[in-house]
Amino acid sequence: MSTLLSLRNVTAAYTDRIVLNAFSLDVHRGDCLHITGENGSGKTTLLRLMAGLLQPKSGTIWRAPGCVLGYLPQYRRIDREFPLTVAEVVLSGLHERKRLIGGFKTAHRERAAEMMDLMQIANLARRPINELSGGQWQRTLLARALACDPDLLLLDEPDTHLDNAGKHFLRELLEREAERRTLVMVSHDTLLGIGGKVVGIRN
Repeated sequence: MSTLLSLRNVTAAYTDRIVLNAFSLDVHRGDCLHITGENGSGKTTLLRLMAGLLQPKSGTIWRAPGCVLGYLPQYRRIDREFPLTVAEVVLSGLHERKRLIGGFKTAHRERAAEMMDLMQIANLARRPINELSGGQWQRTLLARALACDPDLLLLDEPDTHLDNAGKHFLRELLEREAERRTLVMVSHDTLLGIGGKVVGIRN
């Protein structure tokens, strides 16, 4: 089983407050990992380290060459006042799949449209994101995370603001995605009903 991501003795801190201490984990292709722990135990910090958005204070993080990441950040960490539409947000998830120089191509836009269809938000494509309900915004972020067809999908509380019907839709979606890509997720909904391995974090 090939390794996609490896953390070795990783310590992370905000200013002088250590959030994650000497943590090690290997993520293998095909894994479905559920990150659990008390509030403040470092679950979101771990996902941000994996996504490359935060550098460790010590330790090493290795990602397999060519491994493409999809990342759903925690809902409350995002400023929705930027003048963007749903379609623009979903399209932005394809940056890892396009060349550094040049704009998005027709194939990228078709992929974004496909993801909006999948998440049942195609009718909202031109809607400004600051006009979305919580559930609509969460579906938009999920579409963005999936748009790049990631090898490794990182999900921080993907069920936030979803009603019961939305959570049922999410469980079915993740069951399918777990068959085609590696998943690492944080959720208060126990395992989201899709199985997998539990990784606990303690302060």
